[in-house]
Amino acid sequence: MNASDLGLSYRMVAPSRADTPRIAREWVALVLRGAGCEHLVEAARLCTSEVVTNAHRHTRTALIAIDVAVMRGQVTVGVCDSGPVGRLSREGPGGGVLDTRGRGLALVGAYADDWSVVVGEGGKLVWFRLAG
Repeated sequence: MNASDLGLSYRMVAPSRADTPRIAREWVALVLRGAGCEHLVEAARLCTSEVVTNAHRHTRTALIAIDVAVMRGQVTVGVCDSGPVGRLSREGPGGGVLDTRGRGLALVGAYADDWSVVVGEGGKLVWFRLAG
């Protein structure tokens, strides 16, 4: 039996700082390697980095929580912040072909098997799922 079949869940809470996306993506990679999901590590690192970067740059949240759930070869990562909801778009950048900003959720959509945004009174959760 593989560790990823057991249903593992992990949580990391970090301050909203410029280095938090790097720390979060490396932590997610470590969790996935430990769970035997090496084949999902690079996509998870990219998606985690994009979502955590958005939480840091586009909200005034003090803390960012990252949850990882591994079960039956699939991984779900959720990123929670307490910031107000800004402009969230699946469409990508609005400033033209050379615009390097606004591509984060489009990248998540390209790499993840599914993703969504859940908005509540206390903030929002952006999650994505990668299937093995």
